Amino acid sequence: MISLSRSGNPVKTHFIDCGATDNVRVIAYRYFAPPMGLFLASCMRVVARRVAAFLEQEQLLPDIIHAHKFAFEGISALWLCDRLGQDVKLMVSVRGEADRKILLFKPTYRRLMRRIAARSDRIYHVSAWFRETFHTYLPEQPDKERLLPNIVANTTTEVRTRPAGNRFTSVFNLDIRRRKGASALLKGFAQFRHSHPDIGLDLIGPGSPDSVEAIDQEITRLGLQDSVRLLGPMDSDALFAALPGYLGMALLSHNETFGMVYLEALFAGIPIAYGKDTGIDGYLDDVQAGVSVRPGDIRGIAEAFEKLLEKNAYFRKEIASSSRLLHDRFNPEMIGAVYRQDIEDLLAIPQQRSHAT
Repeated sequence: MISLSRSGNPVKTHFIDCGATDNVRVIAYRYFAPPMGLFLASCMRVVARRVAAFLEQEQLLPDIIHAHKFAFEGISALWLCDRLGQDVKLMVSVRGEADRKILLFKPTYRRLMRRIAARSDRIYHVSAWFRETFHTYLPEQPDKERLLPNIVANTTTEVRTRPAGNRFTSVFNLDIRRRKGASALLKGFAQFRHSHPDIGLDLIGPGSPDSVEAIDQEITRLGLQDSVRLLGPMDSDALFAALPGYLGMALLSHNETFGMVYLEALFAGIPIAYGKDTGIDGYLDDVQAGVSVRPGDIRGIAEAFEKLLEKNAYFRKEIASSSRLLHDRFNPEMIGAVYRQDIEDLLAIPQQRSHAT
């Protein structure tokens, strides 16, 4: 596995062989590319050439290449497949947060994106909400395409609910508070609190001192010092133990690929307020799990808090009754089984050459 990360500083790149863990050899490759997608295709082809050189040095010839992001690593993967031959199968993941930027704002790249889609043997949509936009520019290929949600650790076939306290929560990294819609969330909660002064909000997640101070200042400006608490980071066990006692979890992110915390909240038995056309939207159309709101809509966020409070018992009951459906849709074993079956199916296709896997 080659783990890619971008650096905007050409002197801070590296290509490190991290050795093998559980029979998986990991290469950490930090490559150079300017911000804002400048020279994206050229930079990703440089990545492909570096990877090709490594494969040749190690005398490795892959059967399947899986690109983590369609419009980024997908460019490198397409170049590698062209170089290595038609027998190499190509799998790509589509992540709305990143891939949306290229499809919408770089029209000259759409022809290249169509080539990636045509060459791909499997296309995995991590972001269900992005599929419609994706197919606005690229043709549908139902036989190739799958939903592939992110995996969370607390899935269960029996969601248990318990009586809620008098507080909501939101879970996010304070350092990316703007993308997570923190300001609008607090303003919406402030409006909601005018009629519900006894309800509080806990913000859970890490953040630098500057980020904590910025959030504190916003809380003070909105007069929420007595109702909003910053609890800092929690590990998974502590978070899973804390979530069931909340009225609900609200997170109205801008342009989020998936958002695993939504599922963590649902499997803890609490309803959620989540963003329309972002994050987990598109996976819950048939489940009464909470309220979707347009990110940044302060009035809508206030109304979402109101609905989560008024219909709290109803939402909790519906989530519990949908336990099996949620489990089957997001169970790591089932997600893994679909992925493994795709690999087996692709490997079973007759090869025109023989090589080591």
